[in-house]
This record gives sequence, structure tokens and C-alpha cells, in this order.
Amino acid sequence: MLKLYFSLLFIGMTEIGYAQNYKNELVIISENDAYIDITSDRYYTNGAFIKYRHALNGAHLKAGRSKEIIGFELGQKIYNPYYSFAPNPALHDRPFTAYLYGEANYSRFYTNKQMLKVSAQIGLTGKDALGEEFQKAFHKLVGQNQIEGWEYGLNSEPTLNLGIEYNRLLLSTNNKIFDITGITSAAVGNVITKANLGTMFRLGRFNDMDGSSAFNSLVSNNHTNKAQRKYELFLSVSPQLHAVAFDSSLQGGLFLNDKGPITFKPKPIVFTTQVGLTFAIARWTANYTATFTSNEVKNSATGYRYAFYSLAYRFSKS
Repeated sequence: MLKLYFSLLFIGMTEIGYAQNYKNELVIISENDAYIDITSDRYYTNGAFIKYRHALNGAHLKAGRSKEIIGFELGQKIYNPYYSFAPNPALHDRPFTAYLYGEANYSRFYTNKQMLKVSAQIGLTGKDALGEEFQKAFHKLVGQNQIEGWEYGLNSEPTLNLGIEYNRLLLSTNNKIFDITGITSAAVGNVITKANLGTMFRLGRFNDMDGSSAFNSLVSNNHTNKAQRKYELFLSVSPQLHAVAFDSSLQGGLFLNDKGPITFKPKPIVFTTQVGLTFAIARWTANYTATFTSNEVKNSATGYRYAFYSLAYRFSKS
């Protein structure tokens, strides 16, 4: 799979120009715990996402801004207990549930190496978010184990969640092969309410914040800023601390009286670390990122890990 995945990227090696010549970007992302541990099928077990980004016209930027990007996203996340075959509810250490949503977002980049992003999601949590249907169909397709336990899953609730993220460059070496970015973000709504504080370390060949795949800013539309490097190849490490006030994947719907037969309280403090490898050139970006998460639940559950593959294609020359 890795060979096929990265071979698609090297098609971009034959193209002229760099990613910043294109206004639009389409991204496909697949997340699964099996991408880092083939025997694992627990907790946050699968995610599938389609994202679209468009760079707004740079000729209309106000002073101090270097780029503005709007984005839209469709996604689904699936959760289950210690295993997807869990017929005994007494052993469940996390509920069966899913989250299906659409998102709109806006990112603003500043000339002083800062970024601000705001987002809004509407969707559905619980049994009606098609988690059981997708999980059973996928397991049947690939010949994996039978699924049991969704009858004990969380009940459904329509959702609205808002997010904000702020990034600031903290340190960069003169040769620009290593830098550190500070990251703060928060989310509020009846999907999840939490605040996050962390950093991103990058090592390798990469561009500034407003023209780098690390910050989803490779699209461009009449922008004067040019990429210093014709391709990016870098390792990133992002540790983050999360202060969690509410998590519907554990507690059920915020406004529901009957949340479901099995619910848990979230741990107030969760620690995650992401380690990723990214390659970007011309129209293409490929990324593999592994996420390591401490225990999120106030019970006997353990920390877990999962990973994602993403492939992006840029189009419409500016």
C-alpha cells in the first residue's frame, strides 16, 4: 500500500511549477488504528474525510495579511470499545458510536508568521451517523471479524460545533531546516468542548507557514509570496495537551435525556503526540501521520494509537 501511495506522488515530479500556482485543492484522508497496529480495532477505530480548499484572491488582501483560504469538509468518525466484536455490554470500556458531519472553515495567514483559523461543523452523533453500517460493510469487504455490540451504542443527536486555532512561529534556524510553531486551539459545542495547547517541530525541507503543506496553505491565487523550495520533504512532531470539558463520543448527546445504555465520563486532561512524514511537489501532497493518545476515559481503558494516510491534488492554475 505504501508503494502505491507514494508512487502517485512522483507523478508530480514531471510537472512544471510548484503547488502555489494552483487555486484549489482536493484531499482524501483515511484514518484507522490498523495503519499502525494491524491487530488493533479499538476506541477511535476509523475515520474517512474529503476536504476541499480554495485560495481567495490575493489582490484583495488587507495590509499585514499574506493569504486567505476557505475550506469545506465531509467526514465520519467511528468509535467502539476494546474490540469491534463486543457482545457483552458489561465489558464495554467505551461506547459504540459515530460522528457524521460537514464543515466550513476559513484560514488567515499573516506576514509576521502567524495563522488564524475558524471553523463550524454541523452533523449527527450516535447510531444514526452510519457507523455500524460502514463498519460492518468494511469488515465484510476485507474479510475481518464479525461486528457485535452496536445495539448498546449511543443514541443520536443533531450537532453544532465551533472551533478556533491560532499558530505562531516561535523559532527557525537560519538555513530553515528546523523550526518550532506554537499551537493553541479550542472547540465548543455538543460534539466536543475542549482547549488545546501544543507545539509543532519540523525537520527537513519545508516552506514558510503561508506556503506549506504543514499548514494546509499550498493553494494560491494571485499571491506575491513565492515558495523558497520547489518541494517539501519533512518530519513533523506535534505534542499537545488537551483540557476536556465534554466529549459526546463518551458521554452521549449533550441535550438528550436518554443518552444510551452505556456512557462514561472523560478524563479532564489528555495528552497526544503526532509524528508525521510529508512530501509535497507540484500538484501533489502525500502524508503519513501516527497519533499516540493517552487514556481519554475515566475507567480501565488504556491509551491507544492510530494513523492516517492523506493524498492531496491541486488544480486550477492561478
